[in-house]
Amino acid sequence: MKALLKKPSLQPNQPVNDKDPVRLAFLGGPKCGKSALISKLTSGNFSDTYYPSRSTLPILFEYTPSPKQIENVLDPTAPNRTLDRATRADNVVLSPVIYKALVKDYSKTPASVSDPDSDLISSNEIYATFKPSSNQGHKNVTPILTELIDTPSFNPNQIVPFLEASLYIKLDRDVLHNLADEPRRPVNTNPLLVASGAGEMNGDVDGYFFVYTAVPSLDPPGYEESMQQEVVRDGPDISPYSSSESYNENGTLKSVTMHRNSQAKSFNLLPIMKEALDEAWREYYTYKTRWYHGEEGDVFSLKSALKNMLSEKSEAPPAPVPKLKLLETPVDPADPASPPPIWIVCTHKNSPLASPKLIADGKRLAKLWKCGFVALDLTDDIEDSLAWMIRDLVERKKIQKNKKRKY
Repeated sequence: MKALLKKPSLQPNQPVNDKDPVRLAFLGGPKCGKSALISKLTSGNFSDTYYPSRSTLPILFEYTPSPKQIENVLDPTAPNRTLDRATRADNVVLSPVIYKALVKDYSKTPASVSDPDSDLISSNEIYATFKPSSNQGHKNVTPILTELIDTPSFNPNQIVPFLEASLYIKLDRDVLHNLADEPRRPVNTNPLLVASGAGEMNGDVDGYFFVYTAVPSLDPPGYEESMQQEVVRDGPDISPYSSSESYNENGTLKSVTMHRNSQAKSFNLLPIMKEALDEAWREYYTYKTRWYHGEEGDVFSLKSALKNMLSEKSEAPPAPVPKLKLLETPVDPADPASPPPIWIVCTHKNSPLASPKLIADGKRLAKLWKCGFVALDLTDDIEDSLAWMIRDLVERKKIQKNKKRKY
């Protein structure tokens, strides 16, 4: 009986997370290299021609880490080597979660393998590490089932942070009435986060990549764009956003200039994306908390429908709907209810037009947001971005393991 209940043994060529892929979403402005980055990670090549993404596109594939990523990033038995190489690299800023985990394990004595006859060194919920084979000089890591979600170019004026349900429908004339006589205007029906429904950007996203380019915009803003901008304030400072100077010392946002033109600089979009994503997760956390306590209901249930029918027949005036205050999401990564990690990715770092200041600003922004940063070029090895995100998820799962999820 014990043999039947025994878990299947791990195999070096089989993913550990075959039933729970790592889901990562890519957000960024136009021409930042977001789609090319996904293409290079999934197929090994990319196109120099710019083809803007028009819809959300998920790509599922098995990520097989190269020996370089295994040795420098994913090997859990060599924290000293990983920490030393990461701190010396000028294109990487470690997230606090990874840095604290490496520092904590730095002084520990490496644990010996309990079973000398087994090739397995260690395992977690995402991948397993095996001893080098007879014809290889490096350790082996199992393939990692990964889903990369490409999104349309981020446009602040066409973004919906959060929806309780994602419904992809086209309304008919009996609903639109006279509005159906007008030409359809472009709208973005892809929110940053949905609670349920047929949406890829749901609460099961494990991490987010904020992508921007190191090449500054060569085209100055037009006159109409300068006159049609709105300043969104989150503090006493009302100066327009400039680089990363619109942040307090603790990383909170002071002010942001939202351009009506979607062709804003890709770096200037980062704080807007962060603010929208934070709002989306606050609404999602509030929604899940109210659902857990019975304060939210399924609008599609028969019970709710009958209740609404009875209330419509009642002559009593409807009670005013109270305005609910959003709950603050936990900021401690050890809390399972905390939002997924963010990694800032700067592309085109080797371009002759690349701006060192934009790269430095990205690093500073990552430190203010307490997230990871990596600068890369599509012509080089770009797997570091994916490997560091996976290592971040592994370390988060470790510190969250002993905490019960609460909504």
